[in-house]
Amino acid sequence: MLAFFLMGAVWIPLIGSLFCLLFPRKVREGWAVGIVGLSFVLLLFLTGWIIQGKSLQIDILSLKGGYFALSFFADGISLTFALIFSFVGLVSLIYSLSYMKEQENQREYYFMTSLMIASLIGASFSRNLVLFYIFWEIAALTTWRLVGFYREERIVWIADKTFLMTFLGSSFMLMGFCLLYIQTGSLDLIQLKGVAVPNINLILFLIFLGIIAKSAILPLHTWLSDAHPVAPSPMSAILSGVEVEIGLLGFLRIFVWMAGVSWNWILILAVVSSLIGAGAALVEKDIKRIIAYSTVSQVGYILLGFALLTRIGVVAGLLYFIVHAIAKASLFLGAGVVERKYGTRDITKLGGLMKTSPVFGIGFLFSAFSIAGFPPFGGFYAKLMVIMGVVKESHFWVATLAIATAILTMLYLFRLFNGIFMGKEVPEKSTSSSRLMIGCVVFLGIISLVIGIFITQSLGLPVAAVAEMFK
Repeated sequence: MLAFFLMGAVWIPLIGSLFCLLFPRKVREGWAVGIVGLSFVLLLFLTGWIIQGKSLQIDILSLKGGYFALSFFADGISLTFALIFSFVGLVSLIYSLSYMKEQENQREYYFMTSLMIASLIGASFSRNLVLFYIFWEIAALTTWRLVGFYREERIVWIADKTFLMTFLGSSFMLMGFCLLYIQTGSLDLIQLKGVAVPNINLILFLIFLGIIAKSAILPLHTWLSDAHPVAPSPMSAILSGVEVEIGLLGFLRIFVWMAGVSWNWILILAVVSSLIGAGAALVEKDIKRIIAYSTVSQVGYILLGFALLTRIGVVAGLLYFIVHAIAKASLFLGAGVVERKYGTRDITKLGGLMKTSPVFGIGFLFSAFSIAGFPPFGGFYAKLMVIMGVVKESHFWVATLAIATAILTMLYLFRLFNGIFMGKEVPEKSTSSSRLMIGCVVFLGIISLVIGIFITQSLGLPVAAVAEMFK
């Protein structure tokens, strides 16, 4: 039965996404929400088993030579990522029912969005590195189409840039996988765990190039801030909330879980990327570009926790991945509400929305508080644990820069909220905003608060994942 839950969670949205191309509009929308929602429910059934420290392996097909196998592996790490991928994707699709209602090319939109979520879930559970790479590239192709969804020449150019930058990184990653196979004769993650591999530093460096390109880590981060302003807002929620973090999954699975290797310069790169992203967000005026640079900053924080290779660091990174994905999706969905209502994303031309949309403002504020790290929101515990982990390993300068980044995060998020919701009167030109769209923002904001209030329960799956990893 557990195998059915796992395979259903992967294959139902993957195969089901194809039917979005066939069904009429009303059926298509509900179908897309239904297949992703069913995948999320099936994943929930695995939680009780995995949280006990157990794992699940499924082998469907294996080619002679061992370089490819249709094999899947569920443990605390994969389930944590897959649950968040499906949950954020589900909320974004529900939001899309209203946001995309008047848009053209909806057949392609729901197909690509469902396929992207399915590929992220598939990558989470992939046991073979070639299978992982296939899902990785499916996600890249769907990102390319969705970033360029509105088809204008400038938008298509940005979509092409997004694809080429991430594909360049993934090409180096594939080279790393090839060298790994040459050295070991296997690309099975379980078989490779703890194995001494010749030239491992070169192999891991090539793989790391793919990781930082996908996760928008300095210096391969520039595509993200260009992609968000032109993409549909629910796509932005998935892109920053979960898609860029598939790279962090790759780092955690390959560097931490499989090889147990990290380098001190990765800590420096992570904190510098985080600091620069926060600084860029502080001077931007476009809501989506502010939140995009915030993603660069916060992903650096998560990488910082993972790169410590310690229990507290990995637990903190997993918790912050959960917190960031949910809260950042809420902020991008909120940006879509503002843009749809007032036709602008320039915070210097906005203000006073708290007077007319207080519930929306509170939901947005909750998500901002979580990312800023205010207690009792989930982001407070995650950031505190990251900094504590860095200090415990005696990286005091890195900890200082991480604290400076946290301060900048508070400043740019306060500036963002103040520009949208406080101050002057609401702009005259406005249209009614959907209650469904606002409801999604508020729901995710409340979840951000609930994670912090019930922090012990929220840490259950990450703690189980790390206990299995370091046993």
